[in-house]
Amino acid sequence: MPERAEKGRGGSGPVRRTSRSEREKAVILDAMTELVLYLDRDMRVIWANKAMHEAFNLPPGSLDGSHCYRTLHGRDRICRVCPAAKTLRTGRPHEVFDLSSYGKNWVLRSYPVRDGGSAVTGVVEIVTDITDRRRAEAALRQSERQYRELFENANDVIFILDLEGRIRSCNAAASRTYGYSAEEFRRLSIADLVHPEDLPLAREFLQQRLVRGDDEATQEFRTLTREGETVWLEVNARIVAAEGQPTAIHGIARNITERKKMEEALRRRERELEEKSRNLEDANTALKVLLRRRDEDRAELEEKVVHNIRELILPYVENLKASPLNAHQANQLAILERHLNEITSPFLRTLYSRHPDLTPMELKIVTFIKEGRATKEMAELLGISPRTVDVHRNNIRRKVGLKHRKANLRSYLMAL
Repeated sequence: MPERAEKGRGGSGPVRRTSRSEREKAVILDAMTELVLYLDRDMRVIWANKAMHEAFNLPPGSLDGSHCYRTLHGRDRICRVCPAAKTLRTGRPHEVFDLSSYGKNWVLRSYPVRDGGSAVTGVVEIVTDITDRRRAEAALRQSERQYRELFENANDVIFILDLEGRIRSCNAAASRTYGYSAEEFRRLSIADLVHPEDLPLAREFLQQRLVRGDDEATQEFRTLTREGETVWLEVNARIVAAEGQPTAIHGIARNITERKKMEEALRRRERELEEKSRNLEDANTALKVLLRRRDEDRAELEEKVVHNIRELILPYVENLKASPLNAHQANQLAILERHLNEITSPFLRTLYSRHPDLTPMELKIVTFIKEGRATKEMAELLGISPRTVDVHRNNIRRKVGLKHRKANLRSYLMAL
């Protein structure tokens, strides 16, 4: 730093001492994070601050008196981009912005130092390390590029509204969905897109976002395309604030039109099923009434048949029994009486109610089996072959559920 001559108190001669103001300046410059060089017109270092020495791993003061380009950069001549050399030539400040060297980014600024007149006696060069700033800017640009790619390529509609509901920005998905260009969207508001019946709901939803701040919520409502087609949206919105004050509304809207159509189709199908179920219940009730009426009619018919047999047929059977009959006629009459008694008994009614698929011939054979008659005797009485009787017997076992069981058919019939 510049020095001044002072006389010693003993008066023995001048003493070279650094003034207090210059020492204070040196302390200030050493405290700076920027690299500071003070050069003479020959590009020799008059003074360099602490940051400059530390940047090149040099001891304090080791730069003094040396050419900066030789000591710092190992060159035999002045650097081509050196702003200090340009300042010495022109007498004006110069700047080299974003110089890349030593794996870092720098800003170099040089300022002329003049004597009492206008002559340039030296130059001050200030070097600022902007590596971190450049990295932050590059990261920010990368983040912005990724956000823009996400914004434009997202399948969902992404939008930014002002606090009045006017559209400030929206992505390509919005244009594909509604048929407006990005420029046209900026002239629209939610009133131009939301279905008139749902507009009060949409405005209340946005107002709630303003009241609740960062609270996120979703709402479903209808919107209209440029062609008037209905698009259902599920909207998620939040407030964008600056310095604690809301500035915009940012939202993501998912097109749920197909889901709504499916839900409506499902509700319509449920209504149809409910209607069919009610109709089926009504039909089932009617069928139950018919079946109950059928059972009542059958019981009434059975009672009439039994009454008629007892009143109209059995008296004549009794008269025939008192008449002179040969052995064969007496045997046939006994069979007839026995069958009539079976009809009037609850056995056949019970059997028929349980197994209504038995044929008349099978009912006759059932009666003979219950009486214990042999197959040959049944065949003679019915006028059929014993083999046919066996076929009917097997059919009876199948119909009453004894085909694959070892249970005795006569025992089963006697238990009815």
